[in-house]
Order: sequence, then structure tokens, then C-alpha cells
Amino acid sequence: MVAIQKQLFLKNGIIMAVSALMIRSMNLFFRVFLSDKIGAEGVGLYQLIISVYVFFAAASTAGISLTATRLYADFSAKGDDGKAQYAVQRCLLVSMMAGSLLGGVMFFSADFAAVHFLHESGTAAALKLLAPSLPFMAVSACIRGYFTARRQTVQTAVEQLLEQGIEMGVFALAFAFFQPQTPSQACCTAVLGTTAAEVISFVYSLCCYAWDRHKLSCRSCKAKGLFRKILPVAIPVTANSCLRSGLGAAENLLIPLGLQKYGSDTAAALSQYGIISGMAMPVLTFPSVFILPFAALIVPEMSEAFARHHVNSIRHIAEKMFRLTLLYSVPVTVIFVFFAGDIGEALYHHHQAGIFLAVLAPVIPFMYLDSVTDGMLKGLNEQTSYLIFNIIDSVIRVALTYFLLPQMGIAGMIVVIIVSELLNTVMSIARLIHVTAIKIMVFDWIIRPILCIVTPCLLIQWLPLWFGLKILLGLGLYTALLGMTKKKTVCE
Repeated sequence: MVAIQKQLFLKNGIIMAVSALMIRSMNLFFRVFLSDKIGAEGVGLYQLIISVYVFFAAASTAGISLTATRLYADFSAKGDDGKAQYAVQRCLLVSMMAGSLLGGVMFFSADFAAVHFLHESGTAAALKLLAPSLPFMAVSACIRGYFTARRQTVQTAVEQLLEQGIEMGVFALAFAFFQPQTPSQACCTAVLGTTAAEVISFVYSLCCYAWDRHKLSCRSCKAKGLFRKILPVAIPVTANSCLRSGLGAAENLLIPLGLQKYGSDTAAALSQYGIISGMAMPVLTFPSVFILPFAALIVPEMSEAFARHHVNSIRHIAEKMFRLTLLYSVPVTVIFVFFAGDIGEALYHHHQAGIFLAVLAPVIPFMYLDSVTDGMLKGLNEQTSYLIFNIIDSVIRVALTYFLLPQMGIAGMIVVIIVSELLNTVMSIARLIHVTAIKIMVFDWIIRPILCIVTPCLLIQWLPLWFGLKILLGLGLYTALLGMTKKKTVCE
């Protein structure tokens, strides 16, 4: 039974990784296309609009998705399949109500937010176009949580691919038809695709859920005390998402203002902000497609092990996820350090983008570890710790942004990112170690991978090859060296 469950986990992880690779590739292509059409200033303005949207989206989706996963997994682990179905139905109802309410609030506050927060009245139209997508997004997120608990990833993968494809297609058609002349108008055409994609992916998700329910023989039966079970899971996660995305939006709004105080004009400030947040960061997070799907799938695995008090299984899963994340993220970091200039030039034809990629590359292991660790903490009923850590991190980010950017300019923004990633990851890892008693093998998981990737990268620098071939060659040599040195170190 355990072997079958491991095979299912691996199969679902591969499905999600492949789909995530396709989605991230499409998203990266969209970012490149967007920057080419509207420039760095337009990308910066688009990021500001999205930061407001993310706040409402997080409030609509974050808590309900995890709640559906946790409740279904907990009831299913106890053999109460009927109660599991009842819990998901109630989550769907709550998600629709919350999404509709927040969509209304976003729509009617769009003019105020555009003038007083974004300082660009033309962005109100983009916010109003995004508002109707929230109820559809909330229900889709709840259904994704259901399928995650069911260990069924194909439906979710297809839904996300469909959503990304529609978003890009609608934007391309709208851009060609309307031919926007200003950054604000261009942002309106971009968000048209987002809203259309959410509506269509909602229809698809609902059909998948209805079909899956039809196949199941069990009927839903009322679960007593469900409200008391929902609150401890949903409230901390939702509160965390609202506070973090709210503080994140405040930080994003402070960045252009801080850069202007440093001496940049409005256009230059938006351009610098757009290069880092809209160009460099999506590229740095792109390789996470091969590790983050497993972080999502680990939530129900941890939840079931926690419900059954399988302490050894929890520790084993945590150590394995931790080790694999480091073995993967270390070579990604070194590759970016060595080839950032080539990557930035190839994608954006922008020298400064390559510089930011190289400078920010060392935070990659912390970004990836933080995501994986947060997933494990959610499965271990550590929502409160997760909430506290993220609030601390977000408050410090806003404070540093407010004080450093007027004094240091774009260098201050880089300092904020580095400090934030280090702080949040260290706090999360410390909590994970406390609740699971995992042991971190510093040499085998960190030092050995660094040596195994730095050595080939130094050697292949001088080869007369295209940088893409150099990267593939370096990764191949890394894998070989990792295998050759495995027996000479303390083993997993």
C-alpha cells in the first residue's frame, strides 16, 4: 500500500511538474511579449495593478483551497468519505460567497485605489475589469484543493494550462484590435485576458468536479462541528494571505515612490521596478516548476501522516523534501550566477535585467526552500506559525522599503529582497526542525552540490559554445559528479 501511494505521489508530481513547466514557459513568454509591447514602464504599471488585484485574489482563494484539501484529507483518512464530500460542498459555497463579496468591493473601490494608491487614474478601468474574475477564481481554487486531496492532478494541470493559454490569446487579440497608445490602456488589454481566462477555467473546473462526484458511489452526509474544523485552518491562512498581500501591495506602491525620492523621475522609477519585479523575478522563479508541484502535493501526505500520528513518516518525508530541494536549487543558483548576462540579453535584450538576475540569484535556494517548508508546515497544522512568520517578514519588508529606497535607490530594493528571503526561510526552517526533528546534512546537501556545479561551470566558461549548450553541459556534469561522490559522503 505504501509503495502504491509513493508511485501515485511521484506520478502526480511529474504530471504537475510537466504542466507547471508548460505554464511557466507560457507565462515567461507572455512577460517577454508584454515587455516588448509596452516597455519597462508599462510592465512596472502593470505590476502595480496586479499587486492590488493579488490582495483581493488572496483573500478570495488562499484559505478556502487549503481548507478543502485539509478537510477532505482528514475525513478520508478516517474513512468518512461522505463527510469529506459534505465538507467540500460547504467550501464551494463559502468560496463563491467570498469571491462575489470581494469582487464587489474591488469594483466599487477601483477609482479610489487608482487615484490614491496607484496615483494613476487611468488604472481604475483595469481594476474594474479584473473584479468580476474573483468569484470564478475562488471556486476554481476550492476545486483545485479538492483534487489535490484526491491525488488527482490531471484536471488541475489541464485547467491551469487552459487558463494561461486563454489569457495570452485574449491579450494578443485585444492588443491587435484596440492598439493601446498609453501604458494604462495597454494594462487594460492585458487584464481582459485574465478575466476571460478565470471564467472559462471555472466552467472547466466545475465540470470536472461534477463528473468526479458522479463517479463516486458515496453520498455526502452532514458532518457535525464542521464550522469548528474550518475556522482553525481557513482563518490563519486567509489572514496571512490578506496581510501579506496587503503589505506586499503597500511595498510595491512604495517602491516607485522611494525611487523617485532617490532622484529618479516617474518613468524611470516604474522602469526600474518593472525590470526587477516584472522581468528578473519571473525568470528566477521559473525553475521552481520542477520542485513546487511536490510542495503542493505534500500537504495531504503530511496531513494524513499527522492525523494518524506517524511521527517517523513525517520526519522521513520532511528530510527527503528538504534534501531534494537543496540538491536542485543549488545548481540553479550557480547557473544563474555564471550565465545571467546571456539569459537577460536572450530574453529581454536588456543588459540591466541580466545584472539583476546575477545579483539576486543567491536567494534562489531560500525562495525554493521557503515554499517547500511552508507546504509541509500547512500539512502539519502549523498555520498559526506560518501566519506569524509571514506577517513579520511582510512588516519588515515594508519598513525597509520605506527607509532604504530613498537613501539607496534600486540597491535598497535588492537589499529588501535578500533580507526578506533569508529571514522568512530561516524562521520557517527553524519551526519545521522543531516539529519534525529533522537533521540537516550540511556537507551532503549543501557543500557537495556547490562543489559539483561550480567546478564544471568554471571549466566550460571558455568553451566556444552557445550559452544554452554550456548550461546543459554543466547540468549534465553536475549530475554525474553528484552520483560519483555520493558513496564518499554521509548518505541519505
